[in-house]
Amino acid sequence: MSVYFLLLFFVSSFSLSTPVEPETQESRSSVEPENPMALVQQMVERYQKDWYTHLTFDQKTTFYTADGQVERVQWWYEALEAPGALAIHFDEKNSGNGILFKDGVQYGYANGQAIQEMPRVHDLLVLGFDIYKQAPTKSMEQLSSVGYDMTKMYADEWQGKAVWVVGVDAPSDSLSQFWIEKDRLLFVRSLKPGRAGTMQEVLFNKYEPIKGGWVAPEVVFNMNGQRMLYEEYFNIQAPATLDSAIFNPSTFLEATW
Repeated sequence: MSVYFLLLFFVSSFSLSTPVEPETQESRSSVEPENPMALVQQMVERYQKDWYTHLTFDQKTTFYTADGQVERVQWWYEALEAPGALAIHFDEKNSGNGILFKDGVQYGYANGQAIQEMPRVHDLLVLGFDIYKQAPTKSMEQLSSVGYDMTKMYADEWQGKAVWVVGVDAPSDSLSQFWIEKDRLLFVRSLKPGRAGTMQEVLFNKYEPIKGGWVAPEVVFNMNGQRMLYEEYFNIQAPATLDSAIFNPSTFLEATW
């Protein structure tokens, strides 16, 4: 992915690893949350004990031109440690090119050299993964810091399923918001204003159960309704542990899995 798109939006998810359902109907709360904090608390209570900590996967990344044509396809190799860490190597694991998200900081690497270090809360990493593995107050703070109004929420429907929409209290096509499926308490959509008056949409599609949690094997990035990026996930693994060097900015380039 180009640096431009990485700065705008990025997240990865994965394909089916096990057919075992990570939840039961009996485990679901029958009490509807009154506000975003209560919703985040329910998400943690549902999955925190069982949700996976580590994932590795290969991602086929397709980029599109402004007129909807395929511009190029690139492979990314990724490792996740929730909460707080996502390592990405471009083209090959030893290419010397990649990006690391670690505890609110984004590190960039090119041609075997560190070229970037900047604060960044990766909201899609929080919404898709970290939110189930950390204190609700931390998720609330992180999401508020990147523009979501964590005091507002309303009920809606998405792809035939009931959802909670957080960040607004009524339908809006101009304000930051994220959508959580009511039944499984999974992140399915976000909308955020972008540069030059654009509206960015991210979709987490086709969720599958894996190791006590869920992953979406298809992720779509749209800008003003036009597809700009499409992600597909392969060779998903959920190891019990990963080498800490993978997520260390000083050893990122040498570490592998």
